[in-house]
Amino acid sequence: MKYYKLNNEVYAFESDGSQDDYIKEGMILMTEEDVDRHVYPEKYMTPSELYNAYLTTLRPLSRRQFKLALLENNLLDTIETKINQIEDAKQKAIIQIEYQEATEFVRTSEGVKYMCNLLGLSEEQVNRMWEAAQQY
Repeated sequence: MKYYKLNNEVYAFESDGSQDDYIKEGMILMTEEDVDRHVYPEKYMTPSELYNAYLTTLRPLSRRQFKLALLENNLLDTIETKINQIEDAKQKAIIQIEYQEATEFVRTSEGVKYMCNLLGLSEEQVNRMWEAAQQY
């Protein structure tokens, strides 16, 4: 195969020239490295980029899934206690609304991050809990 790029879109054509009529003006022949970067982008990502890509795989949790995850990890009562202990009245109200009214919880949302910090959970612990909760 030979690969061409036009306007950030990749086009693949047979190497034998049988599809050369489809190669348009302005298409740029991709190098082997360009093709490798396109097919295996993770090989070229920084650890931070890889982690962010991983986070996008963690689907939002329903309210039920989120609370079951907390229950499974003996944190259901703890989160409610910790939220009630927030001293800043506005922040407390925000997190209470986030916790009590949300119909879904997004792993990267500020509210979820805040609640996980209240619980003293590491990123790794939260990710493991989130992965398990997706199965509920």
